[in-house]
Amino acid sequence: MAGLSLGAVRKLEQDGQSSLDTLIRVTQALGLVDELEPLFKLRRHSIAQMEQAAATHQRQRAPKRSTT
Repeated sequence: MAGLSLGAVRKLEQDGQSSLDTLIRVTQALGLVDELEPLFKLRRHSIAQMEQAAATHQRQRAPKRSTT
């Protein structure tokens, strides 16, 4: 129904790896296109939210070890 080779479907099922085209074809064949919609919704954030997220994800150095 998806127009894919058996090998492409097996690889998707076994490894979870496939091209985006393969994933979309399988999703369409199974009637699950609506399940993909949240992946493509644009999330809008304010500048303050973006700055806060960047500040919380900054890497920090480990404290120096004392040599005593």
